[in-house]
Amino acid sequence: MLRLYGCIADQHDLALLLLAVIVCLFGSYTTVSLLARAQPGAAGGGRDGATDWRWLLAAAMVAGASVWSTHFVAMLAYQSGFSLGYDVGETALSIGASMTLAAVGFLLALAYRRPLLGGVMFGFSIVVMHYIGMAAVHVPATFQWDWPYVAASVIVSLAFGAAMMRSFVRGQGWKQQALVTTLMILAIAGLHFTGMTALTMKPLPQIVPPDLSGMPPQWVALMVATVMALMVAVGLFAAVVDHQMASRTAQEAERLRHHVAELERTKKELQATTTNLSHALDAAAAASQAKSQFLTTMSHELRTPLNAIIGFSELLQSEIFGPLGDARYKGYIEDVLSSGKHLLSLVNDVLDFSKIDAGALELNEEQVNLRETLVTTLRMLDGQAAQAGIGLEHELAHDLPALQGDERRVRQVLLNLLSNALKFTPRGGKVRLIAFTEMQEIVIQVADTGIGIAPEHIAIALERFGQVDGSLERK
Repeated sequence: MLRLYGCIADQHDLALLLLAVIVCLFGSYTTVSLLARAQPGAAGGGRDGATDWRWLLAAAMVAGASVWSTHFVAMLAYQSGFSLGYDVGETALSIGASMTLAAVGFLLALAYRRPLLGGVMFGFSIVVMHYIGMAAVHVPATFQWDWPYVAASVIVSLAFGAAMMRSFVRGQGWKQQALVTTLMILAIAGLHFTGMTALTMKPLPQIVPPDLSGMPPQWVALMVATVMALMVAVGLFAAVVDHQMASRTAQEAERLRHHVAELERTKKELQATTTNLSHALDAAAAASQAKSQFLTTMSHELRTPLNAIIGFSELLQSEIFGPLGDARYKGYIEDVLSSGKHLLSLVNDVLDFSKIDAGALELNEEQVNLRETLVTTLRMLDGQAAQAGIGLEHELAHDLPALQGDERRVRQVLLNLLSNALKFTPRGGKVRLIAFTEMQEIVIQVADTGIGIAPEHIAIALERFGQVDGSLERK
């Protein structure tokens, strides 16, 4: 450890060493960020359980560039006392091998679920880059290696690389990301400085190398770091933008899931309400059917005694078997007869209603001569109108068309309207029946000079069996 510390502190320019550390930190963080996008199932990255190879290759390129840039700047910081030169082919080979092996390691860790093996492969990419890079160095000296330190550098790189990938697959929180970044820095820096501690350069005085630097090493290091920073910055920017877009997509997906859940809940509530309404409608239909059957039975049962009451009342009124005696009996008989006929009319209405409500009312549809039907109806009420002292007038158009319908029901409607008009019109008043066509429609109006209906009572009158005044003496 003391030898390693001495190598770092005594044989390196501290300013350039700090720059190498910054490059390593920046590159490692960007690599981890890009790698997170490539992970299967990551927001904005791999989907449907597949690794996104685009982000994986980007992470491998940034990782290889980070390892190479850290190594190059750290080599410029290394104070060997010799002028160093670099073989371009071997230098390119070192960075290419580092990127390729890093991609293989990331693929093993993410796509094949082998994080330890993938981490070892990533650590091996650092080893390959470093020692090929060292082989590319041209220096007027011989390299002497301390092989235990070389083995230690390889072990450090492989161990920290394996720990890095192992930690990476365990989670993506900021603490975990910081840990993974730290382990990657230790893998890169541990390999480099342990490997440099293993190196001793023995000068060869008989060889005088040309000056290959061309500029101070500080400027070369700054240029390398700047190029590396630009490369990493582009990758980091893409990762940040993708992360923001993925976050927004995830939020939108969560919002849609919330809406879908809300719709599902509402759907279940509506289904429950529909079921309850169906049960209620079934119960109402059953009650309505029972009511209709009751009304039909009641109507038939009431008509038999009512017919007897009306028949005997008419018999008594005509005094066919002799006078009744007291004149008051005749008035009572008329009241009984009137009440019986009124009740029979109501029973008939109830019977018709029950048939309509049960859907059992049959209509005998035919071509109805409407004008003839109207005239016949008026003739039927002439006697009632004359007895009540009411003028019964009509105004019927001559071009009334034929009507397709049940003539009996049409006449029943007209009789109901006209008889009610006569009933509630005082003596000396008038009832008018008007019929004409307008806009290809038939218009039939019944008007009278009676008391009419107060606006607040119209709703009552339009209800089934609704009567504003239900008493027999109503006026």
